[in-house]
Amino acid sequence: MIGRSGSGGGSRRILALFVVAFAALLVAGAIAAAAPRIQPEVLLALRHGDSYADPVFYQASVARQIRADAAELRRRGEDVKLAAVPFVPGRDLTAYATALRTQLHYGGTLVVTTPHGNVAAAGPRDPISITVALTAIGADQVVDPAARLLAAAEVSTPPPTDSGSGVRDLIVLVGVALAGGALAIGWGLRREQRRNHERTMESRGLLKVYADALGARARLLSAVRTDDPEAHGLVEAVEAYHAAADALIIHATTEPELAEGAHSLRSGFGDAERAGEIVGRPFPHATPFAGLCAVDPAHGAVANPSADGSLCAACTGRLRSGQELVPRRVESGGVPLSFLEAPVPYGITTPVGIPVA
Repeated sequence: MIGRSGSGGGSRRILALFVVAFAALLVAGAIAAAAPRIQPEVLLALRHGDSYADPVFYQASVARQIRADAAELRRRGEDVKLAAVPFVPGRDLTAYATALRTQLHYGGTLVVTTPHGNVAAAGPRDPISITVALTAIGADQVVDPAARLLAAAEVSTPPPTDSGSGVRDLIVLVGVALAGGALAIGWGLRREQRRNHERTMESRGLLKVYADALGARARLLSAVRTDDPEAHGLVEAVEAYHAAADALIIHATTEPELAEGAHSLRSGFGDAERAGEIVGRPFPHATPFAGLCAVDPAHGAVANPSADGSLCAACTGRLRSGQELVPRRVESGGVPLSFLEAPVPYGITTPVGIPVA
């Protein structure tokens, strides 16, 4: 009796172990089935370089631009890889980016896009922070794949090590940040903190004028009809730089964060100049307000350059009706100035590739 009982207990243990092992195999199989499938050619390319563009779904010009953008990001010290991959049917693109980054054993930021316009990123930052940042600038609305990847990279990578918390994280926590800022003001800031805050707000107001000027140039360029693919790609890049810079500047609370927005503006004005050269419409990088309304560059192009050469159609009408026109004002050193008289911030008019003093 004792022998039979022991034998039965052993059989039950063996059966239980078999059931557990079988269940573990089922779970492992389910996890493997759920994991996004990464194409071998994507892995190979990104192991040996910083970019990939599927040759079937993307034009050669797009692949060239993605390579150039990845190289520029690397030159700037950003640890980023860009990938324009094939369709990822039925899969979450963020999960795909995360799985790809994991298989690469990559510590930087990986940005991926698909032919139908989805874009996602995975990196050291919190995934929710990245998703909200991409939504804030409308990255998936950018038509050109290269420009879409660049716009996403601009707001998905961590800030430089000297920039504190970084504006990209503030985009996610903007409600908390605003509430915290209001509370701090309510309790009173120390004198030095107040001075720093005022300087930051001055810089933000001035940079917003330049962001509006870049937005006006982007609109003017997009209205020019051209069949040149390089021009189309550059215009998309200008629009992406404008969207990224605008989001960065609006939510910035420190000088390093504003410098990030200024860098996007500088790059955007450079691409606008190149696009203008192609389509025959000059947009000189050195003079960002050239050809725009002297009352406010956000108004757009001057109505009749051969006449007064400085006012948009709306301001021209107001002037003729006897209204007084006051140029947009900014503050510099606590002094209100016309935006045209204020100092150029952060070396925005310095061509890309030349170090800013």
